[in-house]
Amino acid sequence: MVSDVLILGGGLAGGAAATLLARQGVRVRVIEREAGPHHKVCGEFLSMEAQHELDLMGIDVERLGAIPVDRLRVIRGQRIVETRLPFMACGIGRDVLDEALLHAAKVAGAVVERGVKVIELRRGEARTSAGDVRADTILLATGKHNIRGASRNPSRWRDDYVGLKMHWRLGASGRREPDGAIEMVLFDGGYAGLQRVTPDTLNLCVLIQARRLEEIGGDWDSLLTALMSEPHLARRLGDAQPLFPRPLAVAGLPYGYVHGHDHSDSADAFRLGDQAALTAPLTGDGMAAALRSARLAALCVTGGVSPHVYHDRLRPMISCQIRRAMHLQRATEAPRSLTAGLALMRIWPGLLGRMAAATRLPAWNPL
Repeated sequence: MVSDVLILGGGLAGGAAATLLARQGVRVRVIEREAGPHHKVCGEFLSMEAQHELDLMGIDVERLGAIPVDRLRVIRGQRIVETRLPFMACGIGRDVLDEALLHAAKVAGAVVERGVKVIELRRGEARTSAGDVRADTILLATGKHNIRGASRNPSRWRDDYVGLKMHWRLGASGRREPDGAIEMVLFDGGYAGLQRVTPDTLNLCVLIQARRLEEIGGDWDSLLTALMSEPHLARRLGDAQPLFPRPLAVAGLPYGYVHGHDHSDSADAFRLGDQAALTAPLTGDGMAAALRSARLAALCVTGGVSPHVYHDRLRPMISCQIRRAMHLQRATEAPRSLTAGLALMRIWPGLLGRMAAATRLPAWNPL
């Protein structure tokens, strides 16, 4: 089986790239391992930049049911600091957003194969559970997980984090809480992010150091017990009901990673989304970076630009954001820095907004 462009992964970046390329008349095939709509470990926060990228593709997140977010609330024990965001963001489930992009890709003419697992990537060819697929150009958009033949080399990067996600159906008290805030509850060894993704559904996304998770028991039940000892989380989730049998989880995440194209890489693929870079999730710009990488890759493919040049162009677009995000991430892990930072933010709440603005992707107009 041969295709002009083969996209491995039908998530945010893969679906966006497929849509953009198919609209340009490129013959596109998307391989997606999940058979239908599904959740992913994600904060599900759409920044201003992410919304702009989606607007360019004609994806109306308001019509998809996105919940507006205009405030940021940081909590540490009994201390709460709140400020308005310097932009209007929103929350939306990845199961909804990813499906909207795959639908747009199919409408544009892309072929989408679902329930097919990618086993190995070679130059110009992917080995899948449905057979080998050859293509002139391959875009790798398989998210946080490595693929044989195209593994990232995270040796320089910290990979000692575990990410978990659970959706909760809000009870009566939770539904009375204001809608428009994203909340970050800081605790020793990590933090929990809370925001609504539907009027009565709350997304809880946790990032925790692997060693800290082991210290408190090493499993979800132990972690949830520890989380519920936080006063704010206990109040927010007190009468809420978990919507998944178990949380989604992912480990070994090399945050701070930015792909530097290796000429010896046998895959010779355009890496999109988390395959291209992993930013600290607390800044909420991961989905924007994924969408930006998809748009740049589509332009490079239609312009006849090589993967090597594509990665050289992508790195300066996202490296500064990732560097600042990692500095902020490390500050939250240092007790003295965290204590001093919270004290300063209570005196000057607007500092939160300035920090949020400083970790945005830069504007980009390729024309």
